[in-house]
Amino acid sequence: MSFHNPILHAILISFLVLAGCAASPRATSFLGASFPKVGYNDVRKSVKPAKLKLVVEFQRNGEHFPKGDVPLRDYSAAILNDTGVISISDVITESEEREQGEIRIVLNNIADTGTVAVETSRSMLPLWMVGKTITDAYEMSLFITAGGKTVSRTGIHQAIHTAIGNMVVPSGIESFPHNKAFGKMLEQMILKALVDLQKGGGLAWLSHALPPAGPRGRVEATGKARMATGGISAATLQPMVFVAAPR
Repeated sequence: MSFHNPILHAILISFLVLAGCAASPRATSFLGASFPKVGYNDVRKSVKPAKLKLVVEFQRNGEHFPKGDVPLRDYSAAILNDTGVISISDVITESEEREQGEIRIVLNNIADTGTVAVETSRSMLPLWMVGKTITDAYEMSLFITAGGKTVSRTGIHQAIHTAIGNMVVPSGIESFPHNKAFGKMLEQMILKALVDLQKGGGLAWLSHALPPAGPRGRVEATGKARMATGGISAATLQPMVFVAAPR
């Protein structure tokens, strides 16, 4: 078949464009390989985890993005509760427990400037044919305040790489469905911050600085306790993925 015929050429292009609209591009994610992997076993558990109030702020390119605060808090609470170092409660109590301090997490998403829409318009072909890797870089700062003292770990970096379409994930790299990317990325960053603080002695003072907790109320648990009762955990929450948009 010859493609020099302009009518046949136009029909072929129309078919490819329609096929691209009908098919959702495959998306597989993996974390930045340059960042050492950290596990829950790397964190030294406490006999009595500190009960802290959780405050979060999600940023996109350095500016507060309020829509990201809710998933950031849900994931962070589940991860922290699973560490055995810090206990976070949802505010659903009959007799509200008195927090012994505060942990603040600021997560900045530095989104990929090569957006899906831009790349598609440049190539004039759907992503399932072209293939594309989109990278969202993240920077996290964590602050713990109790007994009038604050310790922090700032400048924690991680990245989510998402391979779309025909792009192949490098061999030897652990990959996972895209809807688990945010939780896995945040888990690595929080664990890294806690391990670094423990290695530097930054958390040794915490148990001595905490006042006694108030009476225990009816608290809705997070993390593994939720999973055991069939509730929502960090593994089942749907993540929010942000890609930079033209300003």
